[in-house]
Amino acid sequence: MKRLLHPLNPRNVTQAWIALVIITVATAGIAVAERGVPPWVGWVVAALVAWKAWLVADHYLELADAARVFRRIVLAFISLAPLALVVAAWLQSR
Repeated sequence: MKRLLHPLNPRNVTQAWIALVIITVATAGIAVAERGVPPWVGWVVAALVAWKAWLVADHYLELADAARVFRRIVLAFISLAPLALVVAAWLQSR
């Protein structure tokens, strides 16, 4: 799995910042799209939010060097927003 996600992992803070800007533009573009978007778009937005949160945690909070307890707390916290978006997308598609 790590090898699969390797191309999505920026090597330095500048690349992480550029990735964050691109993801932000993508989510903003999805947000201003017309009302007739398919129900799976919520899942895409949740994945983009999860990726952004992981980039911030990995490159700016430096979770790799953090204590195990702090790392688990942060990972649990950053998984809440994407999880809420998935639940909202599921409820909207019903």
